[in-house]
Amino acid sequence: MSKPSSPIRIDHLLTIAIVLVAILVLATVLVLGAGERLYQGANDERLATRSARNAAIAFASAEADAVGAQRTYLISTDRGALAAFDTAKQETLTRLSDMRRLNEGRAESLVIIDRIEARTQQLFENLDAGVASRVSRVQRDASLAEITQAIEDETEALHASIIRRADASRAHEEAERARINSLAGALALFSLITSALALLALRRERQQWLLATEAAEEARARAHASDLAKTRFLAVASHDMRQPLHALTLYLSALERRVEGAEAHDIIVKMDRATQSMVGMFSTLLDLARIQAGVVTPEFETVRVQHVIDRIVAEHPGSLVEAPPTSLVIRSDAILLERVLRNLVSNALKHGGGKARIETTALGDTVSIAVIDNGPGIAPEDQERIFEEFVRLEGRAEGLGLGLAIVKRIAELLETPIDVVSTPGQGSRFVLRTERATADPEAPSAPEAPASLNGAAILVVDDDALAREAVGRALSDLGADVRTASNEADAAETLQTGFAPRLLVMDLRIDGELAGVAIANRLREQLAPAPHVIVVTGDTGPETLELLRASGFPWLIKPVNPNDLSAAAMAQLAA
Repeated sequence: MSKPSSPIRIDHLLTIAIVLVAILVLATVLVLGAGERLYQGANDERLATRSARNAAIAFASAEADAVGAQRTYLISTDRGALAAFDTAKQETLTRLSDMRRLNEGRAESLVIIDRIEARTQQLFENLDAGVASRVSRVQRDASLAEITQAIEDETEALHASIIRRADASRAHEEAERARINSLAGALALFSLITSALALLALRRERQQWLLATEAAEEARARAHASDLAKTRFLAVASHDMRQPLHALTLYLSALERRVEGAEAHDIIVKMDRATQSMVGMFSTLLDLARIQAGVVTPEFETVRVQHVIDRIVAEHPGSLVEAPPTSLVIRSDAILLERVLRNLVSNALKHGGGKARIETTALGDTVSIAVIDNGPGIAPEDQERIFEEFVRLEGRAEGLGLGLAIVKRIAELLETPIDVVSTPGQGSRFVLRTERATADPEAPSAPEAPASLNGAAILVVDDDALAREAVGRALSDLGADVRTASNEADAAETLQTGFAPRLLVMDLRIDGELAGVAIANRLREQLAPAPHVIVVTGDTGPETLELLRASGFPWLIKPVNPNDLSAAAMAQLAA
């Protein structure tokens, strides 16, 4: 019989504990409220007392200044002393008004102030009469002495009244504080009883709570693992997903060079814009997947901000992006920082009025990089929400709503705070704050590139037929003598025919393996002089990027922009 009754008893204890806690909270709130009111009231009274005493002192000083100025005038007849007399009278009346205002509601003090006011009026009449009629100094001094003494007596009486009021307030405050302390002691005892009951009631529930917590953690871990698996899959699969976009971009560029009619050319331009938009959305999705999968690791180095800004401005000709020159140098990851600024500039151009401005300032060891637009602005309630994934504000439906989410994630990786300063109708300002560097990076000397690739022998190696043909056609259109191969054996066979390339354009992933760098090195050993190498890849994981850096070869990320391909080829051939 005892076992069935135990849960009921525990439930009752838990209910009692909850009720007691509620009463304790309510009583605590009341005590804290009373204490706050007491403190505020005492503080207000202290301030009022101090202000009233200061006003009385200022009144006495102004009244003495008036008497002194009048005497100076009677002795010297200096008009400046007369002006000082008038000013002192006005100041006395002002201080008298302050005394009345600061003692409002205090009958005893107001009665004294009434008497002071009457005496002051009498004093001024006497002083004015002296100025006007020049009564004898003896008579005047006797009259003034009587009046000023009366004013001093009344002022002392006012001081005494203020002090009595302050003493009464202090006594009341001490009594209230004693009452609150007693109530606080009772609440402390009450809280101990409540805590004991709560511990007794919750002890039997602890095991179930632990089991529920373990189950929730296990479910959360499974969900997290599933999410990471999906994002890792998307990041790893990026190579195969980039290939058709890579080929499509190059084919469109080749087709544009072959179309002559204005209407057809316009269609090609629009197709290219649509393709670039698709490439941008695809890159955005992959960026987010890579960040969520944890495969993005910043590599901090000394970065000249101007170099990053120059690359972004060059992407938007026509003065769409303004950027005053800067010589500042920071510690950051140049690639990730450029991605952040590019997304912010893109957001400004789409939603911020069609133009953007990049400003760089330094304060101590911190460098601030701001991207500013003149768009419709962002409401305060949306300034946190815009950094969430797939969030697009009303009236701004273009894009996936991921650009600023990626900005936020990369900024966190770079340990770079980002702030938004915006008022609806007045544009927006996105500010990055990063560490200032002391050393200036050495700017590599860029070799002068030839005007074209006329006659340059280039070997393109890629296991994807579409990508291989697209790259080869793009280089052929620039005048290069291009041969293509699908793997190392095909490339070696091409070299055996006597073809001696000056440049190898090598896909990093050949037959499913990241073997492009090794193949390029083996092919270079067969030629003298060894050709330059450009690596093209759709893999963007940290291991891949480390492999590319270690190779010493320049690389391009798929889908490759035709202009970037031609610029890289010309730069290598000029080296």
